[in-house]
Amino acid sequence: MKLNIAGCHAFIERKGIGNYRELSQELGLSVTVLLLLEQGNEIGYDAVRDLYNSFGEQIVSEMIAFGEETVDGFKSKYIQVGNRLY
Repeated sequence: MKLNIAGCHAFIERKGIGNYRELSQELGLSVTVLLLLEQGNEIGYDAVRDLYNSFGEQIVSEMIAFGEETVDGFKSKYIQVGNRLY
């Protein structure tokens, strides 16, 4: 799984985020991690789960390029209680 740059830019515009520091605070990731993800590095399952729990399935579907994985396949790796993954 990788960061979907177009989806991330749409999220930034909707939220009115102006820089990487604001984005990193909003997503709960460090600026360094964001820069690495922007360069095409893989994002881990637990980081995607944290984003899912914070922002929901719709935002994660926009921001993450799941590749061969599907959102349902991703969710099946966790226990879902309500709208949270554990």
